[in-house]
Amino acid sequence: MTRLLRGHPRIDVELDADDQPTAIRWNGRRELVEVCGRWRVEEAWWRDPIARDYVKVVGERWLALVYRDRIRGTWHLERLYD
Repeated sequence: MTRLLRGHPRIDVELDADDQPTAIRWNGRRELVEVCGRWRVEEAWWRDPIARDYVKVVGERWLALVYRDRIRGTWHLERLYD
């Protein structure tokens, strides 16, 4: 089962020297994570542009899809997998 989060809440992400996520803070919790997939999305550049770096991460308690909004410089949690 998967849970798509409304509004894609902001999260804090700790990065290593290679700019890879190593830990995520959300909802008062910190989760050490490993990256298991990455891709980039760019669309609608002519109206309301989206430029995101998506990262699928796995931790001890959950598997998640997070992204960095390259326009705003913020990280967001999009989806949690069970």
